Amino acid sequence: MSIPGQQNINVGLPNESANSDSLYTAFTKTQENFANLFDLSSPYNTFTAGAGIAVDANANIGTVTVTNTGVRNIIAGTNIVINQSNGNVTISATGSGGGGGLSSVGIAPVSTSRLVVTNSPLVTNGNIAIDLATSGVSGGTYANPTITVDNYGRITSAANGTIAGTVTSIGLVTVPNSGIQISGGPITSAGNITVTNTGVTRINAGPGITVSSNTGDITISAANLSGTVTSVGVSSSQLVVAGSPIVNAGTISVDLPANATFSGTVTSNRLILSGSEDLAASAAANLLLDTSYFTTTTAETATLAAGTAGQIKKFAMFGDGGDMVITVTNAGWKTSGTGTMTFDTIGDACTLQYINNKWFCIGNNGVTFA
Repeated sequence: MSIPGQQNINVGLPNESANSDSLYTAFTKTQENFANLFDLSSPYNTFTAGAGIAVDANANIGTVTVTNTGVRNIIAGTNIVINQSNGNVTISATGSGGGGGLSSVGIAPVSTSRLVVTNSPLVTNGNIAIDLATSGVSGGTYANPTITVDNYGRITSAANGTIAGTVTSIGLVTVPNSGIQISGGPITSAGNITVTNTGVTRINAGPGITVSSNTGDITISAANLSGTVTSVGVSSSQLVVAGSPIVNAGTISVDLPANATFSGTVTSNRLILSGSEDLAASAAANLLLDTSYFTTTTAETATLAAGTAGQIKKFAMFGDGGDMVITVTNAGWKTSGTGTMTFDTIGDACTLQYINNKWFCIGNNGVTFA
């Protein structure tokens, strides 16, 4: 460091007094310089670095370097004001956190029966502890329990229960002559019920018989067929036969023909049929059925073919949605050829009989013949 007040001693040319101070003056200045030097010299000869300070002394150049290794600058952030006048730094908060009246923080449960809070409130630093409150139910395993659950899903009560039901015994009942025998029942606590098959327990194949299995679904077949019959059939000159002959398995159908011609002597004064039909529009009346009835939805027509000697045929109108006109072959009310029958009201009906190759009306209720 520099020392002020230095006295300059004037020195002239060697061995000459010109421009030189006298010895008195020179030594006076020297004494004053030493006095000033000692007065202003530092009493410290050792520098020790404190916290945040580094000291570096260079004896060669007589320089001591002191470096701040700690906080070198304080910058005000959001809601912070810094006052560093006279070396004293004051940091103040300008937001709600610094100027409010909050002095403690705490947690209060809505219900102490559900939550337990300890170490609340906090006025400085610390931890607030939160735990579930005991529900009053003892921990453990319950048999057939009866429980109560509150709106928060907690079990607030639990108690052992008993097994529901009223069954006190279990047994089996046999059907008479079923081939089943039951023993060991009924059971009232624990035990075994034994079921025994007292009927057929095994099927053995005898001569000419094959058995598919001994248990379960059993198929019994004849292994050999005796005799020399190889087919069965039906024949007829008057009947309609279908499905004949049968050489293995099948059905033979036998039916009457539409028109039958018999040879030999046939004794009959009329042909009596049975059965009925719902006669459709534009259809031919079935000669193999006794009665044809109909319900019209509009004007309709139908036909009746030639019959068999003595045959009786009946017609009736069940519903009237329009006239029904039936054209009759060999009409007995005509000299020759066809005639018609008109049905125009519900309940119209008539009975015809085929006599001498013509249809004659032998009964009428409201039918018009033409």
